[in-house]
Amino acid sequence: MLRNPMRVVVPSNIYSFLGLLQRIIKKHQEEGPSSPLSVLNMSCWDAIEEKRRKCFEIQQRAEALRREGEQLTAEKHKLQKELLGVVRAARNVLLGIHAHNPKNLGEWGFEVNHSPSRSAKKTTTPSGQTGAGA
Repeated sequence: MLRNPMRVVVPSNIYSFLGLLQRIIKKHQEEGPSSPLSVLNMSCWDAIEEKRRKCFEIQQRAEALRREGEQLTAEKHKLQKELLGVVRAARNVLLGIHAHNPKNLGEWGFEVNHSPSRSAKKTTTPSGQTGAGA
């Protein structure tokens, strides 16, 4: 027995999927009681159409919220970048004032680490001189 190599695809894209469902509902309603889909135990095709409409509206709203979220995130990043300059300037002024005791910046809300920052690895050249990096 030969297998039928044909496949009938149900789209995964939400708009294609909802469009297919809409065409199925329309065709079923056009054919009325003689529709082959009458054998499906679906009590109310109108309720199915209502759920399709609601799904479409939810998708539209979700996309609008995603776009709004992207716009708000971009706006937040812009403001944060501007405010970063203020924070760095305040840090620099306070470091100038408290050069001998930078721990005092903690009173202003800064986190002050007592360990030195990592610097480039020092390597020894064949001539015995110390250099930065390899």
